[in-house]
Amino acid sequence: MGQNVDGGQGQIRAAFLGTPEIAVPVLESMADSCGIKVVFCNPDRPKGRGLALAMPPVKLAAQNLGLDVCQPENWKDGTAKEIWGQLKIDLAVVVAYGHILPAWMLDSCRLGAWNLHFSLLPRWRGASPVYHTIAAGDEEAGVTLMKIAPGLDEGPILAQSRRRLMGQETSDQLFSELAKDAADLLGANISAILGGGAAASPQDDKLATYAPKLKKEMARLDLTKDSITLHRQIRAQQPWPGAEVQVEGSTVKILAVGEIAPSDSPPGTLRWGKGGAWLTVGGNGAIELLVLKRDGKPPMPSDRVLQYFGKCGPIALIP
Repeated sequence: MGQNVDGGQGQIRAAFLGTPEIAVPVLESMADSCGIKVVFCNPDRPKGRGLALAMPPVKLAAQNLGLDVCQPENWKDGTAKEIWGQLKIDLAVVVAYGHILPAWMLDSCRLGAWNLHFSLLPRWRGASPVYHTIAAGDEEAGVTLMKIAPGLDEGPILAQSRRRLMGQETSDQLFSELAKDAADLLGANISAILGGGAAASPQDDKLATYAPKLKKEMARLDLTKDSITLHRQIRAQQPWPGAEVQVEGSTVKILAVGEIAPSDSPPGTLRWGKGGAWLTVGGNGAIELLVLKRDGKPPMPSDRVLQYFGKCGPIALIP
């Protein structure tokens, strides 16, 4: 289970808090570097067509590691506070947990409560930093290891890792890479945290930008926007809420895009043939469509999906 002592001060009682798949690499790294007393994650939720209860990825990983799991619905009721108090946690590490943690909980951790946030803070504080990093065309992405404090991702920073972006990343691809970076970042700094000597630096609030939550209605693309903006938006919204257009009354989801090229066709014109499939948008630009999906059908190469709508040629889309 890794080291369990804190510079001779006795056994460390650590907690990990996270829910989705992207939190699993950090959980596994933490399990190797310090003793974990308990793992907190969201409750099991209905999933799939049958709406059967499904365990969160972090719960599955924790069980595989032989760790105890706690799944409070929220931190406002007395039950969660009572459980936390009984555990006497020294150190908490948080990754994509999805809850605002109460001050009493943060104050109870003698070695602090630390968050791995998937942006280069103070840029992109908030719920959807990876989406906004891609949608804004940032040249770099990263992970910040910060001590949790009151306020939205405003705590002091202990360390950051950086990753150069190539302009073709989707959010799910970038999440996967940043999850690994987060595990490495924690591993490089856990000794300082366990030793009580981790010196974090305050953020410059003047440089802060914000990343609000995504909304389902963002999936419908505004085809009057320019090709660079839409190319980023499509990539940033994978896998959720996705990107979609209406073709002859049918919803078509855009799952993968390629190059950008000039076009003199009106926005909303769709062409396909031997030269590939292209969607003309605003600003006299066109986006290459690689993978599409019709309702109720699996993802397919764009030309196979578009053949359903008729012969090769332009089709007017509804923006």
